[in-house]
Amino acid sequence: MFDSLPPVHSVDKLIDIAFRAGRKRALEVRGKRTPDKERKFYLAEEARVKVVGKVIEGELKSIIHNFPSYENLTPFYQRLLNLRISKDSYKKSLGAIGWALKNLVKLRENTLKKMSREREIKYVRAYLGRCCSLLKRVGKDMEMVKEIRNVLRSFPSIKEEPTLIIAGYPNVGKSTFMRRLTGAKVKIAPYPFTTKKIQIGYVKLGHKEFQIVDVPGILDRPSEKRNKIENQAMLAISDLAHAILFILDPTQELKPQLNLLREIRSKFKVPIFIAVNKADLLKKKNVPYQEEKINFIFSATNKEACWNVFREIAKVL
Repeated sequence: MFDSLPPVHSVDKLIDIAFRAGRKRALEVRGKRTPDKERKFYLAEEARVKVVGKVIEGELKSIIHNFPSYENLTPFYQRLLNLRISKDSYKKSLGAIGWALKNLVKLRENTLKKMSREREIKYVRAYLGRCCSLLKRVGKDMEMVKEIRNVLRSFPSIKEEPTLIIAGYPNVGKSTFMRRLTGAKVKIAPYPFTTKKIQIGYVKLGHKEFQIVDVPGILDRPSEKRNKIENQAMLAISDLAHAILFILDPTQELKPQLNLLREIRSKFKVPIFIAVNKADLLKKKNVPYQEEKINFIFSATNKEACWNVFREIAKVL
């Protein structure tokens, strides 16, 4: 959804690009043969101002026109963004760039008017200096917009489809299940918090498409002590889930996993299915979850087993 956001240069880089382009254009005009050398010199400096203005203003306009206003983001994206960048920072930075653009346009227009009226090039140096000054005043805002771009581009593209959330502790097999089911390319490794952002995949059963969401692992601890990765997961469950598949790993400590399960059950009123992964490592009669109703015992590395689990869940989606 946000892949088309334009690149954002640092202020120093933007100034360098614009001034180089202006200098190149001025040299091109000076290189033209004409008997009126004084006029040629004037036209070269006029061209410099126009090109510098075009480059700088073009980048700022691109930011203003392509970055969505905070209010136009969906509530889910607003809340997801707030985990990384505050609403005030977002609006302030875009507002500051809009202010700089307005003043740069006015500065260029006034400079060209003075040059045309007086046939003087003395205003060019002042224009270039003022451009630098205005841009440096919003330097921190430009850096913030670069960060905003990176954050927005990391967001998943959400569809209005029946959605299954895969939840649980870190490293219990959520991403393995996701990959077996959807073929989505997700990073899998034998250490906690492999999944650092929300992963999206899609499957079809008959003529119906389903959205599968693999969220980062969540630890059993108070919400105020959870990190941004965990908070992303809780937000996705809250805003997107039509059903939840909670995966337990019998090779990890069970008590914190079950505590997390009970927390999720208390907070989210959607169907929750409980699956025990790594069935090859235990026998059904030895599953130590008497206090919980286990819906599935399977191995996430087995594609057919994953599909069997999903077919049952799909009946309520």
